[in-house]
Amino acid sequence: MRPRIGFIAVWIAATTAGTAISWAGVGDALRGTVLAAPDPAVDVPVRQERPPAPAPSPEPLPSTGRPSAPATPSGGPTARRMPPRRTAPSAPDGRIRTYVVKSGRVTLSLSATSARVVSATPGSGFQVRSWRKEKDGWLRVDLTDGTHGSAVFATWNGHPPLVETYEY
Repeated sequence: MRPRIGFIAVWIAATTAGTAISWAGVGDALRGTVLAAPDPAVDVPVRQERPPAPAPSPEPLPSTGRPSAPATPSGGPTARRMPPRRTAPSAPDGRIRTYVVKSGRVTLSLSATSARVVSATPGSGFQVRSWRKEKDGWLRVDLTDGTHGSAVFATWNGHPPLVETYEY
């Protein structure tokens, strides 16, 4: 009986030691992938309805750096000059949030008193349209194919920015 108890005790000790060594080796990797911090943008409610119509005469934001017409060296249409793009967006008093919608991805910089588009990446077959009315306190980014799409709204007229997403 004593040899069996001794064998079981040695087996339990060896199994426990092996498990502890394995966990120490892969624990950091598992914690980094399985227990990642939740993204607060995931909790943004998504409405399945047509978004409100934009103001009668929206002023489009500058495009994502693509020229409005192809540049040709032979005196044809020339590209529109765009301001230089930043490699890393800065938001000294705000926070950067990415909203993933069915038609693509929109990244906004939200401060206490306003919001601005950092980037908008449409999915295949979709285009970006965006409007911003600073004095009225709203921003709209549409990722649309003409019929269906997604809209990301940010409003901040008298309150901190509130972001809503729509699928239509």
